[in-house]
Amino acid sequence: MSETTNTIITKKDLNRVFRRGFGMQFSWNYERMQALGYCWSILPALKKIYKDDPEALKAAVIRNLEFFNTHPYMAMPIMGTSLAMEEKMAQGGEVDGNAISSIKVAMMGPFAGIGDSFFWFTLFPVCAGIGVSLSQGGSLLGPLVFLVLFNIFNFGTRYFGLTYGYKFGSSFIEKISGGSVMQRLSEGTTLVGLMVLGVMTATMVSVPLDFVVGEGEQAMTLLSIFDGIMPNLVPLLLTLAVYRVIKKGMSTTTVLFIVIGIAILGAFIGLW
Repeated sequence: MSETTNTIITKKDLNRVFRRGFGMQFSWNYERMQALGYCWSILPALKKIYKDDPEALKAAVIRNLEFFNTHPYMAMPIMGTSLAMEEKMAQGGEVDGNAISSIKVAMMGPFAGIGDSFFWFTLFPVCAGIGVSLSQGGSLLGPLVFLVLFNIFNFGTRYFGLTYGYKFGSSFIEKISGGSVMQRLSEGTTLVGLMVLGVMTATMVSVPLDFVVGEGEQAMTLLSIFDGIMPNLVPLLLTLAVYRVIKKGMSTTTVLFIVIGIAILGAFIGLW
């Protein structure tokens, strides 16, 4: 149940916040990050909550323009929780503006970590791998399958996060933090993401070292020699090399052109 006794916000209001939330990143800036987009997303609900108190509405807007930054897909649970607390405060509950701001600060950091681990390091590689595999097989469904699979989780997280964030109010953070749930979820998604990246390295990174060493029955390609040391060693070394230079500050565009240049040069001299 919602923590408020007589709810002001309706399902229609939450749906409106849900739709506006997709534009939260449109006004991103270096001073307050997502704050302006966050406030704009929940503004219709705030106007309804404080429709009879302009000064309270003004204070709520200022409060929700404070610094805010989290994973954009994970912002909806925070919006729902904030709206439930704003509603409770408007009804005279034991909530004040400082408590609302504190809850936002407490949630945005852990939710950013969970969002990055799950969406970027786990879900995105898995969905992209499925899409690329279909495309390599000649199917035009590859991009479509990728978009559908990824956005099922994207839309679902946003919608149900907003709904349950509002439903449970300020107790939402207590429910998900109990028993180190957030920490375990973050660690688990990171581990799965690393496993997926390892699998994709072995199956999708190809370095065909066909240069032959030796003659007759003793002839072997460079690739077979490296694979004899460890299967898929060359793709692993290439992936680690690319990761290292990117970590040192080289742009991904520069790395891409270097790899393309090496590939062209290798084909020209017969290395692959």
